[in-house]
Amino acid sequence: MNAYPIFRLALFLAAGIFFAETFRIDMGLLPVAVLLLLLLVLGWLLKETSYGGRWIFGAGVAIFMFLVGWVLTSHAWKTVAVDWYPERREYCGILQESPQEKKRTYQCRVSVGGKDVLAYFPKDSLSASLKVADEVYFFTQIQPSHIAGDKLDFDYATYLYHRGISGTAYVPASGWQKTGRVHSLTLKQKALLLRERMLENYRKWGVGDNEMPVLAALTLGYKGDLDKETRNVYSVAGIAHVLALSGMHIGILWWMLNGVLGLVLRGAFRWLRSIVIILVLWAFAYVVGLEASVVRAVVMCMLLEMGRLAGSRLLSMNTLAIAAFFMLLYRPFYLFDVSFQLSFVAVASILIFYPLFFKCVDFKNRVARWIWGIASVSAAAQLGTAPLVMYYFSSFSVYFLLTNLVASLLVPLIIYVCICMVLLAPLPVVQVWVVALLNALVSALNVLAGWTSTLPGATFSLSVWKPVELMAFYFVLGVAVVYWRTRKRKWLIRGLAACVLLLALHLYALLVG
Repeated sequence: MNAYPIFRLALFLAAGIFFAETFRIDMGLLPVAVLLLLLLVLGWLLKETSYGGRWIFGAGVAIFMFLVGWVLTSHAWKTVAVDWYPERREYCGILQESPQEKKRTYQCRVSVGGKDVLAYFPKDSLSASLKVADEVYFFTQIQPSHIAGDKLDFDYATYLYHRGISGTAYVPASGWQKTGRVHSLTLKQKALLLRERMLENYRKWGVGDNEMPVLAALTLGYKGDLDKETRNVYSVAGIAHVLALSGMHIGILWWMLNGVLGLVLRGAFRWLRSIVIILVLWAFAYVVGLEASVVRAVVMCMLLEMGRLAGSRLLSMNTLAIAAFFMLLYRPFYLFDVSFQLSFVAVASILIFYPLFFKCVDFKNRVARWIWGIASVSAAAQLGTAPLVMYYFSSFSVYFLLTNLVASLLVPLIIYVCICMVLLAPLPVVQVWVVALLNALVSALNVLAGWTSTLPGATFSLSVWKPVELMAFYFVLGVAVVYWRTRKRKWLIRGLAACVLLLALHLYALLVG
C-alpha cells in the first residue's frame, strides 16, 4: 500500500461514501466542522510530527478522506431527495434528454425546479415531437422514487437516486402541452444530439438492421436499440462487455492514434502528439455523450500521456486511482454504478494478475505469445470481475476465453472500419464497400455470440449472497496475490481461513434461503 499513495486516498474516500450511503446518518454541519478542524490539525502534524510518528499523520489523512466522502454523499442525497406534493399539481419542466421510446410511452427526463423527474407520456403524434430542451407544462402527481420502487425485486428507488432522479410521473395525453419555448442546450445535451445525428448517418449509410444495435453500442455507446435477447446472448457468451463503451474501446482508439501520429510526430514533437491524442479522445467522449465509463477511460489515457511526457510509460495502480479519486469527488454516486465498478475492477485485475498469468508460460513463437497475451488479459479481467458478475447477475460464462480471443480480433477491426466509414462519407462510391465490410464484421460477432451461447453448459448459475461474501471473495484474491509474491506461510493460512469463512457464509445462505 505504501507504493500506492493515491490508491489509499481513493480507498478511504470510497469507504466514506459507502458508509454514508449504507447508514444515511445526517449530522448536519458537524462533519464539515470536523473536516475543517482536522485540516488544521493535519497542517500542524505535517510540520511537527517526527518520522517515527508519521503513522499519526497518515491516520489523520485517512479520517479526513473518509469524512470528505461522507460529506459529499450526504450533500448528493440532499440535492436529489424531494418531498413532492401528494396531490396532482401543475408543473413546468424542461426536457434534459431526448425522449426514449418504450412499448406504450415515451420516457422523458424532465427538470422541474432544478430536480430531475422521469415523466412518461403516452405515445401519440404530439409526444413524438418532443425534443431535448423543450419546455412543457404538465398536470400530474409526481411520486417519490421510494413509492415507485416498492414492488420491484431490487432497490429501484436507490437506483433512480443514484442517477439523479427525484421522482417519477405518468402524464395523461390531455394533461400536458408544450409552451413553445426552447431553452439553450448544455454541453452534455449538445453531445447527445450529436450522437443522435451520428446514429441517423449510420442508418443512412446502409448499416443493416441486425447490425445497427450492436454497432451503435460498440462505437457510440448507445444501447437503446439492444433488445433483451441480444443482451442475454452476449452475456452468456462472455463478451457482454464489448457492448458497453469502456477502457477497451478507448484503448483501441488510443493505440491507433499513437501508431498513426507516431509516424509524423517524433522526437521533439512528441508533446504535440500527446496533445493531439488527448484532444481527439475528448472529442470522441463528447460525441458519445460524455458517458461515465468513457470519461474514466479518457482521463486514464490523458494521465498516461502526461506520465509518458514526464518519462513514465506504464499504466499503474496510482494512475487508475487518480481517475477514480477525481470522478468520486465530482460525483460520489459513481461508486454504486455497476459499469463503474466493473470497469475499474477489470483494469485493476489486469494490472495485478496479467503479469502473473503471462509469465507462467514462455512461448518463443510470436503468434503463440500474442495469443497467450490476449488469453492472459481476458483471464485476468474475468478473475477480478467474476465476484461482481456473480453478485449482480448470478451467472458465469464458461467459454469466455474462446469468445474473448475471437472478439479481440473482431472488435478493433469493427472500430477501425467504422472510422473509415465516417471518413469516407464524401466518397459514397467507396464508402458502400466499407459499409458492406462493416456489416459482415458485426454479423460475424453476432454469429460468434449466438453460437457460443448455444453450446452445452455455456453458463452456470452461481450467486453471491451478500456484500460480505463479495468482500470475502476479494479478500481471498488479495491474500492469494500477496502469498504468490511473498511465499510467506502466514498469508497462506489467512487465505485458507478466508476460504473457510466464505464457504460457511455461502452454506448459511443456502440453508436460510
